[in-house]
Amino acid sequence: MRELIVLIDNVSSVARAVEFAKVVYGFGIKNLVLTHVYGSAAQQGVPEAFKIALRYSSSLIVLPTIKDAVDLFKPDNILIIRRIGPQVKPLAEFISISGRIMLAVDGSDQDIRIEGNNINYITPITHDIGSLGQLTIALCFLMSKCTLST
Repeated sequence: MRELIVLIDNVSSVARAVEFAKVVYGFGIKNLVLTHVYGSAAQQGVPEAFKIALRYSSSLIVLPTIKDAVDLFKPDNILIIRRIGPQVKPLAEFISISGRIMLAVDGSDQDIRIEGNNINYITPITHDIGSLGQLTIALCFLMSKCTLST
């Protein structure tokens, strides 16, 4: 059995906070965690994302740091979406992973780093399409929602 928690770190834009929420809840994820939220995202983006969470009967948790989120949820594995580079593995290696999984991505298209155990840096695609695109593709595969038609 798999429980997926999505963590978005470092969000400053209202539009980014809302778009991340739409993608996460649209895939049926029930827990979205935002950390290091600042600027207009903190003032207007969080309330807008919360409205989306309510529409999907899901939760939105806002915490100061990634460490707080890891301490609160105690995931079995943390998958951090990054661009291709050293130590970054293809998402395909983790498609059948089970347990409580935290899928983390940086909300401002930077590379984040998390300290701890059971952490893997992954990429769902070899092209640099930004963190929102990367998260969308990762959720598509992890939630088995990708379909190919001819």
